[in-house]
Parts: sequence; C-alpha cells; structure tokens
Amino acid sequence: MPVDPVCGIEMDQELAVSHEHNGKTYFFCCEGCKRIFVKKPGKYSK
Repeated sequence: MPVDPVCGIEMDQELAVSHEHNGKTYFFCCEGCKRIFVKKPGKYSK
C-alpha cells in the first residue's frame, strides 16, 4: 500500500490521488496533500 509523502497516511492505491514527478508516481490521501507536494516537491520526494 502506498504512503502519502506529505502526511504519512497509508492508503489503498485505488482510492488515492496520484501525481507524477521526475518519472515517479506519488500517491496522496487527498487533493490537499497533492497541492502541498506540488508546491514543494523537493521537500517530500526524498
């Protein structure tokens, strides 16, 4: 199961919001966490 890189919540991949960054797909629990990631991807994509 993927873990949201912003808030750390583990979620079902089928229900997650996804976003691709530098060729890797990241999964988020909600659009809010995705927006936070998009603003500062370097902080959360390590």
